[in-house]
Amino acid sequence: MSDFAIPHVAPLRFVKERISATLEDATVEIGFDEVPSLGMLIEAATQSSSGIVNDEINGRIGFLVTLKNIKLLQTPQTTTFQVKIHLDLKAEDLRYLSFTIYDEDVTVVTGSFVIILQ
Repeated sequence: MSDFAIPHVAPLRFVKERISATLEDATVEIGFDEVPSLGMLIEAATQSSSGIVNDEINGRIGFLVTLKNIKLLQTPQTTTFQVKIHLDLKAEDLRYLSFTIYDEDVTVVTGSFVIILQ
């Protein structure tokens, strides 16, 4: 059984493994077939939100509605990263999340997004 309740399949499924998770946070390994673009990294961050152990989120399809403060801090050089994701706020079916993507100990991308749950 997969750690991630999302409909994505290869080659658009970027989440690989849940490293740790709580009700509001998760650390997820993501991977790509080639060095990813910023858009691919953002998609991987949104997929990683399904790694949070929260029955209100898991099993429900989420749709990305807003991106905010996206910062590319380092040009990606590899194909495997870690995402640390945090549930900042929930309001009815909206979830506000922030994320940081790391390559080893180097921060590659930071930002936040909003998803609406189906």
